[in-house]
Amino acid sequence: MLDYLEELKWEYLVKVKLKNLHSLLLAQQWEAVAPGIAVCEFDYQANHWKKKRKLKAIRTLTGYKEAAYFGETQQVEVYEYACYCSSLPLSVEQIHEKYKERSTSENWIEQVKNQLLAGGDPSLWEKTLTNNFHANDLLWQIGVFAYNLSVIMRYKVKKHWKEEHNTFRDWFIELPAKLLTGGRQTKMKIYEHYYFREDWEKFEQALLE
Repeated sequence: MLDYLEELKWEYLVKVKLKNLHSLLLAQQWEAVAPGIAVCEFDYQANHWKKKRKLKAIRTLTGYKEAAYFGETQQVEVYEYACYCSSLPLSVEQIHEKYKERSTSENWIEQVKNQLLAGGDPSLWEKTLTNNFHANDLLWQIGVFAYNLSVIMRYKVKKHWKEEHNTFRDWFIELPAKLLTGGRQTKMKIYEHYYFREDWEKFEQALLE
């Protein structure tokens, strides 16, 4: 995969998961960059790789544990490790921070899969609306389009930016209301005691600004 990405001249950032990764990291020379934090860089070539690539790793001190050495109990440092392979011209610390941005993407992927029934989980397949692959494909694309619109709307109104798609849909879309037309205008009449009525009105006003 990495050969193919490099052939296309695409940038990549991959978290390394090797069976021998822990012992590999223990053998490296670590450079302290902050209290409890150290980094290292080293060349590595997996069995199926055509060439060596530079791996960048960071370790963070998470605490201490007791260990016996020659009959004596000592406090041993405990670290959390992370290792990356990337084509990005960034330092280890920058690579580590950059990878954290993936959590936002993970949340979006989870919502599209499970809240828009985009598949992946066999338990959700029975919820597809038809038995026709192409029809379901089209419905899924429409659903993703609707999801992207909701993301754009929530991004503009920062108060609701972190809400999940289901929450946003329940509060602002699937609500008791009537559409009224007249005088070349279309209005929505919300139930007087709707719990999120004030939020909905503020949300609408923010979108119009």
